[in-house]
Amino acid sequence: MNIRKSTFPFLLAAFFLAGLEPQAQNPSASLGKIPDSLAGSSSTTTKKRTDTSNIARDITLDEVVVTGTRNATDIRHLPMTVSVITHRQIEESHEVSLLPLLSQQVPGLFVTSRGVYGYGVSDGAAGGISLRGIGGGSASQMLVLIDGHPQYMGLFGHPISDAYQSMMAERVEVLRGPASVLYGSNAMGGVINIVTRQMQEDGVRTGVDVGVGTYGTMHAQASNRVRKGKFSSIVTASYDRTNGHRENMGFEQFGGYAKVGYDFGKHWKIWADANVTHFNASNPGTVDNPINDNDSRITRGMASLALENHYQKTSGALSFFYNWGRHRINDEYENGEEPLDYRFNSRDQMMGVSVYQSASFYNIKGTG
Repeated sequence: MNIRKSTFPFLLAAFFLAGLEPQAQNPSASLGKIPDSLAGSSSTTTKKRTDTSNIARDITLDEVVVTGTRNATDIRHLPMTVSVITHRQIEESHEVSLLPLLSQQVPGLFVTSRGVYGYGVSDGAAGGISLRGIGGGSASQMLVLIDGHPQYMGLFGHPISDAYQSMMAERVEVLRGPASVLYGSNAMGGVINIVTRQMQEDGVRTGVDVGVGTYGTMHAQASNRVRKGKFSSIVTASYDRTNGHRENMGFEQFGGYAKVGYDFGKHWKIWADANVTHFNASNPGTVDNPINDNDSRITRGMASLALENHYQKTSGALSFFYNWGRHRINDEYENGEEPLDYRFNSRDQMMGVSVYQSASFYNIKGTG
């Protein structure tokens, strides 16, 4: 991530020191008479104190570069509000899914939940995403992207919340507000863009994260990142499970992500990645009206290939993406009823091509 510097006036220290000045100039007001030797020392100290008018008025402020608008843009120059969740925040949260972290960190974004792990699908599912009161239903008006490519179930057109795992994310950018001009009607509430993992420095980085908890809850994740010269690769795998806080509310998930890239030079690079996740979720119904056999078996996958260029005043990309899913859902039956003799079974596929090339004809240097 490119980081530049900007400045803005900082007056708090000046006000704070100015507020202390009168007390220092008249120390005998609260301490009584002070010996001449000490008084002289105090006077000398006062004279040597830096005048608050000469205090530096500027401090540096890191800028954030986002890609949720199709190209890298200074966040201060965007006509919409964008929140950025960094990789450090993602790691420190230890969340399996990205959505709980977004719900905590992004103002106005809410995600419904149902238990310890997992959101599920169909009746009794959670994971409805709403932003500023828009979205949250089965035909959600919140669009989720992975590296700018749309990610949702092709049959109903809504996000599959359990597919957005933290193991694949370098950072997350949330555009808060309508973005239908760029992304269509699915983005009436906003856009969540998941930027996938990157390896910038040379070397090998391997990590393992394991945790256990109550209700038979377990989390395990392993990752390996490599960069050698112009070549880079990332491989991540995870396994999560829980029995849930109620009977018949178990959740189990397997996930894997891989990415390889090659830099042709300073300005051009090519990369390809793939992600597959499978989860099993059960729904027991409400406490007052329990149900049986409401189980889901969902598999989601994505793959993409991109050729990118980055120059000082222009950047662009040609990318291909392919998403697919397999959904097997056992609709419930209540106590005293007969089990259903059918299952909901669907497959969906979505593919596309994205091309853009942006240019800037002047430099904007702003100060806060």
